[in-house]
Amino acid sequence: MSILTKVLAILLSVFSLLLVGMVVTFVGNSNNYKELYEEQKTLKIDAQSNLTIKDGLYNEQVKKIEQMQKDHLQRAQILEADKNLLASDLRKAQREALKYQADADRWKGLMAGFEQSVRNLQASLNDTQKQLDHARAEGIKSQKELNQITSDLYEKIVQLQSLESERRRLLEQKTELEKLAAKGGTAPKEVISVTPQANQTASRATPATVGTDIKGMVVNVDKNLVTLSVGSADGVTKNMVFHITRGERFLCDVVITNVDINRCAGVLDLMVQPPQVNDTASTEL
Repeated sequence: MSILTKVLAILLSVFSLLLVGMVVTFVGNSNNYKELYEEQKTLKIDAQSNLTIKDGLYNEQVKKIEQMQKDHLQRAQILEADKNLLASDLRKAQREALKYQADADRWKGLMAGFEQSVRNLQASLNDTQKQLDHARAEGIKSQKELNQITSDLYEKIVQLQSLESERRRLLEQKTELEKLAAKGGTAPKEVISVTPQANQTASRATPATVGTDIKGMVVNVDKNLVTLSVGSADGVTKNMVFHITRGERFLCDVVITNVDINRCAGVLDLMVQPPQVNDTASTEL
C-alpha cells in the first residue's frame, strides 16, 4: 500500500469522525430546536389566548368608555341647561338686588330720620320726666303744706267752736240776768248755763313729719323694703316719712316700719323710680 493511499485512508477516517461528530451534533441540536419549537408554540398559544382575553377586556373597556362618553355628553347637556337657567336666575337676582339696594337706601334714609325723631322724642321725654318729677316733688311739698294748713284750719275751727260755745253761754247768762231783773229779784251768785263751757284751748293735729330735717342715705334695697343709714339716735320714729331723691330728682317715699339705734327700715310709697344704694333720704324736700 502506497503512502498516498494511507494518507487518503487516514483522511477518510478523520472525515468520518468529523462527519459522525457533525451528525451527532446535528441530532442533538435538532432535539433542542424541537423542544424550543414546542415551547414557543405553547407560548404562542398562551399569547393568543391572552390576546383574546385582552381583546375582550379591551372591547368591554371601549364599550364602557363609549357609554361614559354618552353619559358625560348627556350630563354636559344637562349642566349646560342648568348653567343657562342659573345665568338667567343670576341676572334676575342681580336686578332684584339692585331694586332691594335702592329700597335699602331709601329705608336707610327713613331710618335716619326716624332715629332723629326718636332722639328728639327721647329728649322731650327726658324733659317731660324731669318736669313730672319736679311736679311730683312740688305736689308732695304742696301736700305737706296742705296737711299743715288743714291742721291749722282744724285748730281754728276748734277755737271758733269754743268761742261760739262761750258766746252761747254768755247769752244764756245775760238772758237769765234780764229775767231776774224784770222780776225785781236779786242776781244769783252763779248762773248755771245750759250750754256747757267748752275748753278754751284745742289740741293741734300732729303733722306727718315731726321735728327738724333728718338726712341719711339708702344703704340697702330689697324689693319693697328699704334700709336707711339713720336710726333712733338721729330722732327717727316709727311711721316717719323719708323722701328719697337722686340729685334734684324725686324717686319715692319710704314709710318707716322698723327703727334701730343707727338704722331704720321702711316700705316704698309714691314710687316714681326704684331707689338705689347711696340715694339721699330726707324728711323734708
